[in-house]
Amino acid sequence: MAYDLQKEEDVKEYIENLGIEYRFGCYQEKKPQVCHLLGDYFEAVKKDFDKARKVFKSNCMDYNYGKSCLKIGNYTLVGKGNELGNVPEALTYFEKGCELGEPTACLHAGMILTATGPAITTKRDVPKGFNYLKSGCDNNVDMACHYLSGMYISGVPKNVKDYNPHRPDKNKNIEFLIKPDMKEAFKFALKGCELGNVYACANVSMMYGKGDGVEKNPEESKKYFKLAQELQNAHETTKEIGIIGGSGFDDPTLFENQVTRRVTTPFGDPSDVITEGEIKGVPCALLARHGRKHQIQPSDVNYRANIWVLKEVGCTHVLATTATGSLVEQYRPGDLVILDDFIDRTWGRKCTFYDNSCDTTRGVCHAPMRPAFCERARQALYRAALARGYACHETGTAVVIQGPRFSSRAESLMHRQWGGHLVNMTTVPEVVLAKEAGLSYAAVALVTDYDCWRENETAVSVSEVLAMFSKNVQKAADVIVDAVQILAAETDTAYLDAHKELVKSSIMLKE
Repeated sequence: MAYDLQKEEDVKEYIENLGIEYRFGCYQEKKPQVCHLLGDYFEAVKKDFDKARKVFKSNCMDYNYGKSCLKIGNYTLVGKGNELGNVPEALTYFEKGCELGEPTACLHAGMILTATGPAITTKRDVPKGFNYLKSGCDNNVDMACHYLSGMYISGVPKNVKDYNPHRPDKNKNIEFLIKPDMKEAFKFALKGCELGNVYACANVSMMYGKGDGVEKNPEESKKYFKLAQELQNAHETTKEIGIIGGSGFDDPTLFENQVTRRVTTPFGDPSDVITEGEIKGVPCALLARHGRKHQIQPSDVNYRANIWVLKEVGCTHVLATTATGSLVEQYRPGDLVILDDFIDRTWGRKCTFYDNSCDTTRGVCHAPMRPAFCERARQALYRAALARGYACHETGTAVVIQGPRFSSRAESLMHRQWGGHLVNMTTVPEVVLAKEAGLSYAAVALVTDYDCWRENETAVSVSEVLAMFSKNVQKAADVIVDAVQILAAETDTAYLDAHKELVKSSIMLKE
């Protein structure tokens, strides 16, 4: 049968038939490749992460398919399709995936086994981890090569507490599992550089410059320094879009080639892990504002760490989603609104990076908040919504309340008198911090209810909000995905430089 994929009915039928084919190929014909496709189908099309998890797990354990081991390892690591993330269990899948020839699984297994720190929940096994990383490097995983090079540069002490990174002379008599060896470090750095790792190229340049692990060669040092600069410049000019998901939007399956990692910042830990990958070829990073289990209330979100970490991983833009109550009749439940202003009714939240808590942010930043949001990012969201045919309002002022409680009726009526269109709990200080970070920030709000200002309106409830958000969250996801493509396609990026210059001009510092 021929399908006309311009017709919605034909698209739906094609997708359903595709699922039937994958189920038959997996369950009846027991083809591992098709089972993996079925897992992808449940994940990306049906958004049924529990079924996807079961398929990937079965395909890994029963049919020995390495790519599925990597998938189920990632699921288990971040807790998708499961109650909680489980690093030791994830390690078993990564190890099996590596043994089955999936090189990225080797990288993950090696990093888990060699990691140190207070949050580590697995038993450290450096020799085993080294072998996994070596396998990853041998199969052209650039980060595995770079990681190995770093291990040889500093050495790997048997007891981490004995090692002094600031006084190398103090480390001469400690016991090493892997002794410092600059020749081996150079070998792995060179391969990592050849595979396009900017940090590895920088290390190669340094080693040639100092004659560490290789004969001193100023010309080669300059060559690799230039290469590192070119790779870094390419990274900086590539737009990377950060996505902050509100309630119900923590969906890492939007990403291709995803890597999930835990990070920290000078301002503490962000709300959850960062998931990096690509959306239709565009580098993106996803962070769940309230944590993947929605365990963090609005006033307890570490907004500074969230914005800081997105900037640190290279994001130039941040697109956010937020559930909102409507304060005006024409903004109906189910509608989308592209926020353009706010009224702040929060208190006690850390609303600036410039408070002398971090050496890299000195002085006082008096950031102007007109406009509050990046107009280019706002228009990308609005164009995406219009192209989809969704009911969307181009502007809206959000009254941001402290939460976690909802407004009283008197407060709701007051917010209307102030000129607010919407009410939520998270836009401030998120938008303020994004401005201080020099990022292009915009937010799409999904209207879930009418708050409680209308006559005969029942009090807003959690069940009402979640029901409406769950029903329409796909709209927000569609708009974000399409806006990512719009922003990535833009060639005029002067506005990004303007955001950075605005921050510089807003800082007062007396030397």
